[in-house]
Amino acid sequence: MRLLVLGGGGFLGFHVAAEARRAGHDVTVASRSGEAPFDGVEALAVDRYGDLSPLEDRTFDAALDTFSDADAVGRAAGLLAGSVGAYGYVSGMSVYHPDGPAVPRAGDPVRREGEALDDDPLQERSLAKLAAEDALGAFDGPVSVLRVGIMVGPRDPSDRFTWWPVRLARALAGRASRTVLAPGDPSRAVQYSDARDIAAFAVHALASGHDGTFDTVGPGRAQPLAAVLDACLEAAGGRPGDVTWAWAGEDALRDALRDVEEEARPLWFPEDQIPQDAIDSSAALAAGLRFRPALETARDVLAWHRERGEPGLAAGFDPTREAELVARCTTGTAPTG
Repeated sequence: MRLLVLGGGGFLGFHVAAEARRAGHDVTVASRSGEAPFDGVEALAVDRYGDLSPLEDRTFDAALDTFSDADAVGRAAGLLAGSVGAYGYVSGMSVYHPDGPAVPRAGDPVRREGEALDDDPLQERSLAKLAAEDALGAFDGPVSVLRVGIMVGPRDPSDRFTWWPVRLARALAGRASRTVLAPGDPSRAVQYSDARDIAAFAVHALASGHDGTFDTVGPGRAQPLAAVLDACLEAAGGRPGDVTWAWAGEDALRDALRDVEEEARPLWFPEDQIPQDAIDSSAALAAGLRFRPALETARDVLAWHRERGEPGLAAGFDPTREAELVARCTTGTAPTG
């Protein structure tokens, strides 16, 4: 397959290009910089708001787009109609209506203009994604829409999952306290997806000519928070009992973290932006989506963090703030295991 990735140097786009090459496909990336993310990939300099001429008179078997601007998505989809066999678009689970089913699936109600609360931070970006989905009507072939949730893994710029294996590795190395602040109920089921799994499914869906909307939030989903954090501890080289979890109530944390935006908090500190209980990804699973274990993701994220020189993390707490939160928000601690 000859695959065009519209944007391939960031997070998901990079992994799509990498998964496609791993599967033996030819890959072209189009980005403003015109730089290839790694060897073996063709790169085109393309301005989504301006010059698209490098895409003219080119043919591809499939294209994948992650952009959120409807006009830009529509322009590209219209230009590529007739010269690309299948089109993929990456949207988000936040497009579902907050008053819809607790566990939505494709076809359930989505957000509408003028219906959001004033303090709903997801409304604007969700409407932009929905408008981009509609703009795909400019394309004349099969279209796969992937609605993703929280994506983690190597190259994640948010560091929200990365915080955990890094924090635990620091504790085990004696560089941080072995009393680790943990959010909410340890038995709470949590959802996230390794971006590499989303990328592999996107490549598979395009190569197979799938047509339709797929929820791609994993992994399946009865995995409690404590199990994910224990996997992060194991990835860091620890065993049950090597650290002590200071489980804090969500209400107390919500009050104490008013000055910290959700995007700057580690997963899964209070996340009031997400109104759904879970997402049903059964259709995507039936179509070939697979999720890797939390342990594998945690190990790879930690290795990537070390390879990049262990810079400061974009999410998380400094030791003083974490100690203050432990003292303020917890009623007791419990060993792992």
